[in-house]
Parts: sequence; structure tokens; C-alpha cells
Amino acid sequence: MNDIDIKSSNNLLRKVFLYMILGIAISFGTGAYLLYFNQGLLYTLFDYYQFLVIAELAMVFSISFFINKISAGLARILFLAYSLINGITLTVIGLIYAPQIIFYAFMITLTIFIVTAIYGYTTQEDLSSYRRFFMIALISLIALSIFNAFMRVGMLEWVITIAGVVIFTGLIAYDVNRIKAISYQLADGDNETMEKMGIIGALNLYLDFINLFIYILRIFGRKK
Repeated sequence: MNDIDIKSSNNLLRKVFLYMILGIAISFGTGAYLLYFNQGLLYTLFDYYQFLVIAELAMVFSISFFINKISAGLARILFLAYSLINGITLTVIGLIYAPQIIFYAFMITLTIFIVTAIYGYTTQEDLSSYRRFFMIALISLIALSIFNAFMRVGMLEWVITIAGVVIFTGLIAYDVNRIKAISYQLADGDNETMEKMGIIGALNLYLDFINLFIYILRIFGRKK
């Protein structure tokens, strides 16, 4: 690894984490504002909850599958808009759980994220070999979650929650390791490509963080 590779890796990771932090700040900031300062607007927006969820899915799909066809500017707008809308939909959490429980879950999530991200970056192991495992695990988690949404099996809910924590913790290390590998390939890449990879990398880590936070909240949270 030469100095150019290291510089490229640092530049991409810097973009990824800056965008991710910005996205999380927008989401939690939006949620806090609506929940504590403008509940009237919150309940008005909840009338369009299904449309907001559809919009979120459309934005994630657009960034994930059309990143090479859209401009970096559009990808940036989509990511920030997604963070804003997700902040609206996540306010449901604030209506269910006490503020201190949300704070504790957030801090636990942040600690796990930092430790796991450091491992993903510093490990000499190529974690790309775990791609199939994580794909199967994630699909299985989604399928079981849908099944249990109808069946309401208490023990299965607990298994899903623990599995969710394990899977998304692993995905953080995997995604950071993958972003690091991509950064070496982009050592001679243009700024537009680097910006796009920074945005999609931030989206992946943002999703890992939010999902890990939700599953940890289920474990430690006590509902209002």
C-alpha cells in the first residue's frame, strides 16, 4: 500500500462518515423537533405515513441501483431528503419509548458502531468473503420479521431482535471493510466518482446504524 492509496482511503472514508453523521443528525434533529416542538405538524405528516415510507424506499432504491447513472449532486439531495423523511417516520419511536431509554440505546449503538467500524478498517482480513452470509442472514431476518408481524410469537420476536443486533453489527464491519477496499480502487478516480461512492457508503452505514439502534432499543427499551 503506497501513500496515494492511504490518502485515497482516508479521503473516501472521511466523505462517508461526514455524510453519515450529517444524515443521522438530520434524522434525529427532525424527529426531536417534531416530537417536542411541533406535534401538530407531526400528526399531520402521519396522515401521509404510507406515502413517506414509499418515498423512503424509492430514494434508497434510486441511490443503490442508479448511483452510476445519476449525478453526485442528485445522489446527495436524495440522501439528505431520505434522512429528513426517515426522521419523520422514526418519531414513532419517541411516541413509544421514554426519552432516557432512547438516549441510552443511542449511546450503546454509537459505542458498538465505533468499535466495530474500527475493527472493519484495521483488520487485515478481507471481509468480502462474508457477503453471501450477510445477504442470506438479512433476507432471512426480513422474512421472519414479516412472518412474525402476523403471527406475534413472543419467543420468535426475541430471536429476531437478537439476530438483528448481531447481523447489523457484523454489517458495520463488513461495510467499512468494503469501503476501504473500494477506496484503493479509486486512487486514480475522479472527484465525481469519489463523491458518489462517499454518498452510497454513507447510506449503507446510516442504514446499519439506524437498524442496529432500533433492535437495541427493543432489547433495552421500556415502553411508555
